[in-house]
Amino acid sequence: MPDDILISIISTLPLKEAASTSKLSTRWRYLWRQTYCLDFDANDKLDDIAVDSKLRVVERPKYINWVNRVIRQHKGPTIDDLRICFDLDKTSKSAIDKWVEFAVSKRVQKLELDLLENGETLRQTPRNYAFPIKIFERLTVKRNSLSFPKTETLKSLFLKCVNVSEDTIAKLLVNCPVLQQLSIHGSGDLVDVKISGKSLVLKYFEIVFCIGVKSIEITDSNLESFSYLGPGIIIKLNNLPKLEEISIGEGYSGFENNVFGQISCCISHLQILTLDIYRPEENIKFLSFPVLPKLKQLILKVGAWDDDSLLEFTSLAKACPNLQRFVMQLNWMSPAKRRRKVRQVAKHSHKHLQLLEIVGYYGRTSDVELAVYFIENAVSLQKIIIDTRYQVLERTPIDNDQVKKEKAARSCAKKQIEPRTPQGVELVIL
Repeated sequence: MPDDILISIISTLPLKEAASTSKLSTRWRYLWRQTYCLDFDANDKLDDIAVDSKLRVVERPKYINWVNRVIRQHKGPTIDDLRICFDLDKTSKSAIDKWVEFAVSKRVQKLELDLLENGETLRQTPRNYAFPIKIFERLTVKRNSLSFPKTETLKSLFLKCVNVSEDTIAKLLVNCPVLQQLSIHGSGDLVDVKISGKSLVLKYFEIVFCIGVKSIEITDSNLESFSYLGPGIIIKLNNLPKLEEISIGEGYSGFENNVFGQISCCISHLQILTLDIYRPEENIKFLSFPVLPKLKQLILKVGAWDDDSLLEFTSLAKACPNLQRFVMQLNWMSPAKRRRKVRQVAKHSHKHLQLLEIVGYYGRTSDVELAVYFIENAVSLQKIIIDTRYQVLERTPIDNDQVKKEKAARSCAKKQIEPRTPQGVELVIL
């Protein structure tokens, strides 16, 4: 096979496996150095650091040396992806700057800097690495006697624990004319974010746990997907005809900041909605919901205590007359206190619902109530997925106690749901 085909095959392998192909023969010795994908994944080392933080001092230099060594050896003219994933902060600025500059010079299409500390949600933002926007402002590079925008190829940018300012976002959108995806997680420099302009090709915009943010304003844009998770803030959305997917969670309850009022301009054409909500019984029972006429997928990420009822969420499902997929992702915040009394709500025919998925199912009364409600009311139901795997945000090793809980939950699901599953409906228990 020609070298370009072999390089394409090598580019699908994990980086360390790609490098090991150099041992196959003389011809293969240097092919891996032209791989299109550089994914510097070190999950095993991050797991070790999560258990013993003192290892960070030893493992950081090793990771930096590994990336530097591979970058020095890379001979390909371009790369599609560069992913940095390790516990790094501003003390590694010099090395990270060089990696970003390398990526830009190789006309990278997707750049990810995941510098999250031990897999935690946040770190103290003054310790964060600051995004090197000056590299992106050097607009041209000479090649074949012609001038090209240096960042004309960058389509996706994902930043975690990287400080980014409003000015940086504005310059990125100017200097990266084909940028379609921008995700910012844990930045400490954002305050008032504004995105506007029909000329922008930006389709997916995400801000997560940027604690300093006070407002987000997105107007007159072709944005298709918007995601925000963090404290309650001012969100202004206007004239976004293509915005069909929103993921949002604000403040303690997730509903305390008039979420539906903030997204009102998109409600008539919204198709996918994800909500992060805590204490459902306290924060949803007195709410009324607008009709979401075109919504097809509703994903609820719920944190709850004890055995709080989940049936309150059925009122939200009822507001979606064309709902096809309902997903409940459960994160229980305290040990379960099982209640014996089973609750019910009024029946409602969900005519188009085809898929029910419950993640974090432990077999509590609340879990069963919700599953049974949809089994009895979703007349077009085709598939039920019960996922018992434990859902956590932090990087924590899987222990024997967790394995036992998941095994017990699978056994409960089999006893509780299988007998109630109608004939012709597929039941999957994970």
